[in-house]
Amino acid sequence: PISPITLSNLIADCFTARDTSFATMIGQSVQLCLLAIACDLSLSLPTCSTGEDCAVSAEQPKWSLVQSSTKTHPGPRASELEVGHQKPGLVGHILGDSLATKQPEEVQSTDTSLCSKDVFARPELCPAVCPYAAEMQNEFCHFRCVQRQDCGLLGTVQNATIPDDEIKVCRHCKVEACAKCVAAKPGDNSTKLERCVTCMPGYTLNEEGECDMKGISVFILIGVVGAVATVGVIWWYVTIVLKPCVNDDGIKEGLQGRHRMKLFPGGSDEPYPLTTNLMATNIAGPGTMAMFRYEAAVILWAVVLLLVWLGFAFFVSSDLLILGTRNASSPQLLCAVVAWGHARQMELIWTKVSWLSFAYVFSFAGAIVYGIQQSKMFARCNNEDATMPSFALKLTNLPIFNGSEAVEERLKAAVKVATGFEPLGVSVAWNYEGCEEQVKHAIEAELDEDEPVEQTHAQEEDLGALGGLEKTITDKVLHAWHVHIVHLDSHGDDHSSPEKIKQMLEGLKTTPTAFVVFRDQASREQALKAAIAKGGVEVNGEACPMETCCYAPEGLFWENFHVSPGTRGWKIALSTMALLASCCVWTFLLYIPYALYMSSFSFANGDEPGEFSESIFIVLVVGSQIGLFVVSSMGAKFAQFQSEDETQRTYTIFYNAALILNLVMDITLQTFLSYQQMVGVGAHVSDGRLLGSLSSFQEIFESYPIQKSVGKLLYVYCWPCTFLVPFMAEPFVAWLLPYFTAQMLVGANKKIRGENAVKAFELGEMEQGRYADIIFNVILVVCIPFISPAYLAWTFGALIVSHIYIYLFDQVKTLRYVVKFNFSGPDVHWLGMQLWAIPCSILAGALVFKANQMSADPHKLGSGFLQGEQLWYSIAAAFALHFVVHQCVLEFVVKPFSSDPGLVDDKTVTYDGAAKLNPATHFSTNPVHCLRSKYILKQNPPQVMYAPGKEHLMKLNPEIGACFQVEAKQLK
Repeated sequence: PISPITLSNLIADCFTARDTSFATMIGQSVQLCLLAIACDLSLSLPTCSTGEDCAVSAEQPKWSLVQSSTKTHPGPRASELEVGHQKPGLVGHILGDSLATKQPEEVQSTDTSLCSKDVFARPELCPAVCPYAAEMQNEFCHFRCVQRQDCGLLGTVQNATIPDDEIKVCRHCKVEACAKCVAAKPGDNSTKLERCVTCMPGYTLNEEGECDMKGISVFILIGVVGAVATVGVIWWYVTIVLKPCVNDDGIKEGLQGRHRMKLFPGGSDEPYPLTTNLMATNIAGPGTMAMFRYEAAVILWAVVLLLVWLGFAFFVSSDLLILGTRNASSPQLLCAVVAWGHARQMELIWTKVSWLSFAYVFSFAGAIVYGIQQSKMFARCNNEDATMPSFALKLTNLPIFNGSEAVEERLKAAVKVATGFEPLGVSVAWNYEGCEEQVKHAIEAELDEDEPVEQTHAQEEDLGALGGLEKTITDKVLHAWHVHIVHLDSHGDDHSSPEKIKQMLEGLKTTPTAFVVFRDQASREQALKAAIAKGGVEVNGEACPMETCCYAPEGLFWENFHVSPGTRGWKIALSTMALLASCCVWTFLLYIPYALYMSSFSFANGDEPGEFSESIFIVLVVGSQIGLFVVSSMGAKFAQFQSEDETQRTYTIFYNAALILNLVMDITLQTFLSYQQMVGVGAHVSDGRLLGSLSSFQEIFESYPIQKSVGKLLYVYCWPCTFLVPFMAEPFVAWLLPYFTAQMLVGANKKIRGENAVKAFELGEMEQGRYADIIFNVILVVCIPFISPAYLAWTFGALIVSHIYIYLFDQVKTLRYVVKFNFSGPDVHWLGMQLWAIPCSILAGALVFKANQMSADPHKLGSGFLQGEQLWYSIAAAFALHFVVHQCVLEFVVKPFSSDPGLVDDKTVTYDGAAKLNPATHFSTNPVHCLRSKYILKQNPPQVMYAPGKEHLMKLNPEIGACFQVEAKQLK
């Protein structure tokens, strides 16, 4: 009978015979329709070229891709492997796979004539009388069934002399982690048939001819240390859990303070509902809306690309979902899989090129449209809501003043002379390096003095060794939370006295920066124009530039304004070197021992790592990401930027760069070692050559064994290592564990009251580092198109599932589990849009690579139009060209849609009106200014320091810019 596919081809040929474009189009349309109709029938019908072959196929279950795509008869060369009878459509494969009863390697032939034949890519086991399949010496992918003593004889591969009873083949010498292995002679019946002569790097040869791993002690040491640390943590936690609760009041105070720290709608004492749409509701600045829009846009991007790829799989061939993932547990099956996979991949490569073309255009164009929309959103939010930066200007390059001088008044007078407008006030950035603790404790005393706590003085007990250890650990935890019990009994110590605080303040010096606050925006605008026209504000004979500021006051790091740009530059350089050192230390001390172990697997003939090896890989990848996160965060903070936005921007750059470098190092090392091992076991490529005989990197990378090895490693790197595990652990580590620990510690200690109790239950801080996670995940997923097609759908699906979880996680985190914040600036989001150029550039490079592969001879590796260095230079050029174009489009097309972040449409809004709704101002967030208000300037009432959850302590004094006061009904 004629198969549906053959019928469709005949009909299409009839239409296209007239050689007209219309006829060709009709023929292709009919062919597509018939292919779609045939998709459910093709796997259930024998598709053979001869009656004899059909008879053989009819006796065998329809179990696998290999069985349905190979001719089970001898042939002279690998090109006779038929791939024309593939099963288009997703439904056909789903139904076919569900009917499978046995795997090919489980079926043993009863045909004894096979003992005298060499058969091409036979999928079933040899008969019992000659149970071992031996590959022929001069015929690729041809096997003969032989007896145990005939391995390496009868024209089979001479050095494949090891009869393997597990997979029933005559194999090469294969000692784990061996670089050079010596096999026994044919017919040798001794117990030791293979010995290693030279081990791979990282292994030593023992007396039995096997290789022992040198780095195993590293893992043992890490395991022992980790086990001891885990037992210690569990013991400490059980100890504090068993302590009786004697401080219910402290827990109540801590929970009340925790509740007050959350984000609330204006005039309400209840937080926003969890169903709040954070993409459209401005609850914490336009930067928060932009972050959630960015997350949603990435999910939408991934869904669209996945649907397009599934469309190819459904309408063209479901082989796109399995190419590159088929395992083979024997050499004969591996030959069939390799040959079929390469040939089928070349037949379907047009689908990958088409998908890449769409993905590239969609990603680039979508990024530009998205960027324009978000720039408009930032402008709209700044135009609708008057924020603190709407009334402030930044004065720089100021001369240095002493703390004993009336600096604020002198600067106010200088601004009035230069601009003609008298500002409401000036908030000076002071250099209090070395006095941070004293300033912090003075502020804490100010915030705590309206909340007197009855002190308890319990006599110290003899705790013993274990009790002393538990107390030491507890004190360390409390100190990390800034809970200082020792200070509860020392409010009246010498360092906290008014005289000492005043003396400390008078000894401080200013930094070159101050913020000038005006009563309304019109005055601010006119003052800025006047200052620019005069070349700045003259202070002590020096012209000091005046400029706008876009960062919210609560995001300013006042303690860092003394750091000069030069000092910050070398701090960034030191942080960069520390990050590089961390990557190298992690790779050489931990990853290389693991990679050396993994290199002992050939990734062929079923010789692949198991679940234990993959579990170690997950731990290493997650551990490296946590380590790089910590180092990147420390490096960004070490640079001492003046704002949270700048710090988060630098952290995102550090973290992404470190992750990409770590990824390249890990994948490159693993691929190289796997390549060496596969060469050692004589792995073949699709045209019959040995993998080790390939001379160009292009051929090696396009070969099935390397594509399979890299593909699987990259997929495991994505899922669950990067996409799932770190984010699943985050709520337990960041939310639940600190909360329950605080309950135990506060409840067990009567001294933890008031401000200290609040600190113990303090919520975490919201960060914009999520951009780094998102960009790296997208970078990982766009690397998949370079390898076999099957992993594309799985990886994009994993990305979508993961990022839906991340979005929901961040939604709950923002509304319930972080301290009040305000992301007003666009810097970090703008960096996120700039970094999107990286995945788009990778897609451009992948398009060049796959288009070149499509131009190649299907039967010859590395035969595309571009070969060798030309190909790699072209990929690099495509990457670089797009990156530059992308940045130019953002700068010259997208950025003009944004506007002055301080400009509002409603000119009637005054500072008093805006500050009544916002407790965080340039005055209330400056700790030294708040202390000077009381001890130096003698303002009454003085400016109270803004602290999330402590807004009810703030006092009204409009003359000094203190306009916020909580109404009595809002106090709980």
